[in-house]
Amino acid sequence: MRLEPSPVSPRQDGIVRLVRSAGYMANEDMARHFGVAVQTIRRDVTQLAELGLLCRHHGGATPVSTVENLDYDARQILNSAAKNAIGQYAASLIPDRSSLFINIGTTTEAFARALSSHRDLRIVTNNLHVASLVSGRSDFHTVIAGGQLRPQDGAILGAAAIETLSSFHTEFGVIGISGIEEDGTLLDFDLSEIQCARTIIRNSRRVLLLADHTKFNRRPMGRVGELEDIDDLITDRPVSEAFQRRLEQAGVTLHILEK
Repeated sequence: MRLEPSPVSPRQDGIVRLVRSAGYMANEDMARHFGVAVQTIRRDVTQLAELGLLCRHHGGATPVSTVENLDYDARQILNSAAKNAIGQYAASLIPDRSSLFINIGTTTEAFARALSSHRDLRIVTNNLHVASLVSGRSDFHTVIAGGQLRPQDGAILGAAAIETLSSFHTEFGVIGISGIEEDGTLLDFDLSEIQCARTIIRNSRRVLLLADHTKFNRRPMGRVGELEDIDDLITDRPVSEAFQRRLEQAGVTLHILEK
């Protein structure tokens, strides 16, 4: 019997193993590791992404997983410039003297950093890092949800967190997400995070979803909701025509950052 050749080369197999171990690898770092040109790594990563063995991003790659998110440190690095730009743009949509929820995630933390020029905000959050970022402002009134602290990323989760979030009804809910399906399904990894996000959505008059383009390549297994649950999507690259039509049908305002 004739054996079919392996779909990947030994180097490509090593790339997959390296990316899975690190959580995120830049193309330049992989090129140095394997002693090849960056262009060679880009071709390898493109082929591996087409085979569904990893996720290709601008400048690097991440593992494919439906059950586990990237480590917090890797998420801070991944597409950080776009996340900061999204955070600043989203902050420009928030008037002074507003009330808002801010949930878990590195993009919502970028948003919190961008609130430095605002005045008299009322903030409710289950993100310890967000609370720390806004804690120095005497004119900001911040409520931190009670509950169980997840030390690796500062998330506050559980029944007590949901109860705290349910006690408020704010003008804005600013949320991040781990993945978005082409049909508009909003996805995340952790059930406790999902429950907190749903609570924020229910108790916000206007929901802003902050999602850089990498979120359109990820497929977590947990369902947060649908496009109809949000009011604004802020992202850094154009979306497909089919997805834009779904946004229009759902009544969602799309904000694409200009480069």
